[in-house]
Amino acid sequence: MIISIANQKGGVAKSTTAINLSAGLAQEGYKVLLIDTDAQANSTRVFIHPDVEVPLEKSLYNVIINFSPLASVIRKTNSNNLSFVPAHIRLSGIDLELAQAIDNRSERLKRALGAAKEQFDYIIIDTPPSLGILTINSFVASDKLLVPVSTGFFALTGLVQLQETIDKVRQTQLNPTLGILGVLCTLSDRTNVSKDVEMQLREYFGELVFKTVIPKNISLEEAHSNHAHIFDYSPNSAGALAYKELVKEVILR
Repeated sequence: MIISIANQKGGVAKSTTAINLSAGLAQEGYKVLLIDTDAQANSTRVFIHPDVEVPLEKSLYNVIINFSPLASVIRKTNSNNLSFVPAHIRLSGIDLELAQAIDNRSERLKRALGAAKEQFDYIIIDTPPSLGILTINSFVASDKLLVPVSTGFFALTGLVQLQETIDKVRQTQLNPTLGILGVLCTLSDRTNVSKDVEMQLREYFGELVFKTVIPKNISLEEAHSNHAHIFDYSPNSAGALAYKELVKEVILR
């Protein structure tokens, strides 16, 4: 199954979810590929130290722009069953670079994933905080979307636009069966605002909202700065326990 972690609003724990969902699924014995399509490269930096430069030709950029085989940029991680494809800062200008493309530029990632789909049980795509060409590529390539939503005051901003983009991808026949796997409440601090937003999300999306709620948890932030996923860094923390529950729900769905 190919799952994009998507929300064009930044600061919703999108990369955190992509990283830890991937690691959690791998720990359950599934073969997992994490693809970083975000020029900010947050997922990439968990597995590659910031002081180590990712060569352009060994990144997703080369796959999207130069049609290099995906297999040529897949890297192993220190975690069993978990591999990843690194991002590169040059992805930030990819909308302009593909503006004159004569092929169906929205399907480049889907075509690149062809053979990889047989090698992995789950492919998790970390998308940029925008609705540009890389996000559209991710939507076209995916079976399902997982939408993290921060339970803060402006949480619902942009969800209508996201739904419109999903509908457009379906209607243009780029991916007519694209659906939402689930909506995930993140960065919950159990304040009244947080509880109210969670209630609104459950009223609007119903059963699509995961039972699991990801708390604000310092260990989740520390794990990233220590170039580790939460299960390696602090396996008994509230963040780790929450993502473990999310993994179970994703498998069930």
